[in-house]
Amino acid sequence: MIRGVRFAPAGVNLSSRACPPFSMDPDRATRARLDQRPLTAAVALAMQTALPLGNASWCSVSACSTSAPLRIFHMTDVCVHNDDFFLLSDRDTEPVTLVDDWYASPKHHKTYKRTIREVRSEAGIPGQQVWLKDSWMITSPKFRFGHGNIFHAILEEIGWLGRATTCGKIATAPDMNYILLPRRHLLGRSPTGRLWEIAAEGASSYYMPKEQNHSICFRRLHFDTTLEPVASAASEASCAHVGALHAKPPEWPGWPAAREKVFPGFDEIVSRARVRVGLAPEHGDIGGRYATPRVTVVHRLKNRRLLNIEYVAWILRDEGFHVTVVSLECLPLEAQLALVSNSSTLLGVHGAGLTLGHTLPPDALVIELRTSPCTEEARGVPYQMRRRHQIIPAPLSGVGPQVTCPPPWKYNSREYDAVVDIDAVMKTIWEKDPIASKWPLQQRSPRR
Repeated sequence: MIRGVRFAPAGVNLSSRACPPFSMDPDRATRARLDQRPLTAAVALAMQTALPLGNASWCSVSACSTSAPLRIFHMTDVCVHNDDFFLLSDRDTEPVTLVDDWYASPKHHKTYKRTIREVRSEAGIPGQQVWLKDSWMITSPKFRFGHGNIFHAILEEIGWLGRATTCGKIATAPDMNYILLPRRHLLGRSPTGRLWEIAAEGASSYYMPKEQNHSICFRRLHFDTTLEPVASAASEASCAHVGALHAKPPEWPGWPAAREKVFPGFDEIVSRARVRVGLAPEHGDIGGRYATPRVTVVHRLKNRRLLNIEYVAWILRDEGFHVTVVSLECLPLEAQLALVSNSSTLLGVHGAGLTLGHTLPPDALVIELRTSPCTEEARGVPYQMRRRHQIIPAPLSGVGPQVTCPPPWKYNSREYDAVVDIDAVMKTIWEKDPIASKWPLQQRSPRR
């Protein structure tokens, strides 16, 4: 341990190779809504909460920007049987495409297609009907890189949810229910699942296996689609016909939602995480909130360790900074987000965990360390983070006297531990940290 340096969680030190006991999320076994459940006929029957009204369905479409999803269908009294959606109408129609898309890896992706059709009566809906009340949303993020990578979870899956709810003016609330379109478990206790649980404010999430004998019917349903305008013309025309059967739209509690009720994106997750650990939700610019720079050093326990982290911590402390050495893998996600969001500088080796730089205040600094001095990666494009960002490769002197640059090294430097170029780190903090950069020269260490 280093006097004056905080370690998180308690029990971790510079020689730790594993998390201390009980440092992980104490609520991981009790969060009933964290997992994604199959919405089978049996599950639906157990929670059957509505009876058919015999009314015609109602439908409307919200058009989005050029980023997927492109359309949100808002429907009442709609039934789903396997790949088909059924709207109660004054006519029978042939099915038309509602969504035709893919998910998972682009090279090994899985496809899905759903159609929508109008029927004159409930007799035209196959199988036994199970009616559910409340509001439901069917959404279809792509999960191109699985569900265990927090970098892509933040930029893609959570971004998708934010775009869909913003486009459709849909409030995220505990009484909303979410269905992911792929017919498999994709959330749960993965980083994506935990972020989704915070974003959805603890709402239940499901997926729908194929059912032969039942149709699951929803009193109120939102559905996002990636179809381009030309391809979606037929489904939008069917929606418009059904909507025109009503003199006025039906009452839909909570929709369209006021702007402040709509989930805007990842920054809202950070605010909610801060509230869960007892902090104020606001996390704007940090430069005016503290007099002392707050440097958080990411200390990985298994690989890509910082070989000279002890010296790094000493020097940061001796400069008068507030220093926290954190092993993110040992903290619950809410604590990770809250801790990093209270930092003026985040320092860590290249990796998915450094994606939490997106959690930082807008004016904070990310220092991204690389494990070798002259790899192509060290000159690459940095993570899509805050505007203050610096890549620092390992120092030549710390790797070996035989090393010369160029040419760049070609091996995968992610497999190696890192030596921190302390002089480069300190120079960057003095120049770019929103608090340290304002310190007068006489307040800085003479050796700097």
